[in-house]
Amino acid sequence: MLTTRQNLASAYQDAGDLRRAIPLYEATLADRVRVLGSTYVDTLVTRNNLASAYNSAGERERAILLYEQLLTDCANVLGDAHPITRSVRANLEAVRHR
Repeated sequence: MLTTRQNLASAYQDAGDLRRAIPLYEATLADRVRVLGSTYVDTLVTRNNLASAYNSAGERERAILLYEQLLTDCANVLGDAHPITRSVRANLEAVRHR
């Protein structure tokens, strides 16, 4: 169910329907944290996707804050060289320098 909801949110985001995507990402994130914990890999991915959706919706500061928190957690849990950590770092830099 969580993966399906994540995929639906992603499809909405890809279609430019952020009004539907963001609440689905937020609900998925809350459930992933409750079920899997805040630093489980799937939870980290959902946090990254939510930050991306915030940025796409013009909520730059909200996206930056989430990316900063996420980068710290990814580095602590996965290490600096992990592909997810590197992706989050690149996303954060792109948002900061836009």
